Amino acid sequence: MIAGFNTDVEHNGTVYHVQTEDKGLSTHMIVSLVYDRGTILASKRTTYDDLTAGQFDEKALAERVARQHKLICAALRAGRLDELKKMSGRPAVQPSVAAAIPVAESTAVVAETLAPVGVPVGDHRTLAPEAPPIELPETDDPFADAPIIEEVIVLDDIDLLPLDAVEVVTELAGRERPRDTKLKLVLIGETRFKGGDHISLNLMVCRGSDQKVVPGAQIMVKILGSAFRPVIFHARSDSNGMAQIHMQVPRFNAGRAALLVRAIADGEEVEARRLVSPG
Repeated sequence: MIAGFNTDVEHNGTVYHVQTEDKGLSTHMIVSLVYDRGTILASKRTTYDDLTAGQFDEKALAERVARQHKLICAALRAGRLDELKKMSGRPAVQPSVAAAIPVAESTAVVAETLAPVGVPVGDHRTLAPEAPPIELPETDDPFADAPIIEEVIVLDDIDLLPLDAVEVVTELAGRERPRDTKLKLVLIGETRFKGGDHISLNLMVCRGSDQKVVPGAQIMVKILGSAFRPVIFHARSDSNGMAQIHMQVPRFNAGRAALLVRAIADGEEVEARRLVSPG
């Protein structure tokens, strides 16, 4: 199976989530789904029977998955969601010669409304329907190359200088420290994340070096795993830039999983990722 793509696309203040994946050689189908807060707004299904007629070309399949995903994202950015909804019921068959796939061939539209979101404290859990397990990219352990201390040597009789004999001079001495206005996402009191745990995630959305709070920021939390379907939570920051999300991490005993937190405000977005251990 070819690994798929997950992308958030913002248009007119609404963040749509686009997921495109290969359903496997048993179905010969590439499926794209467009979500809005857990509701499927549109889908596109394209067959690739022509690639399995002879020797299977996995590279060509990967290119088609990527092309279909980019076309759906481009259509959303151009405000063509209504066209994706209207063009339903048409089976999209992939031609033998690779060509640009018109976005207007999007098919079945499914509406499945879940709990509404719009309160500062989000506690709404959304399960993405029919979404197969997502293959997570390999994440490097930041402590993998840390040296192992096998022996400690204690040195005695060290002559210490008096405090007034030492002057600390930095490269920034006499200069104004650099400032920025970038959007920032702070996980407050974060702990380890483990499968099956009930947790309350406390977040703060702020901006710049002085951490000016950002109220009304859109916040999305996704828990992705290779052994379970994605779980999505939504919330908005309050007048103090704070948000609290109560959630349950899916239980799993094998594979990899990660927690992704994303905040969007004034057309700018920032995200943080954390590993989730099996449990």
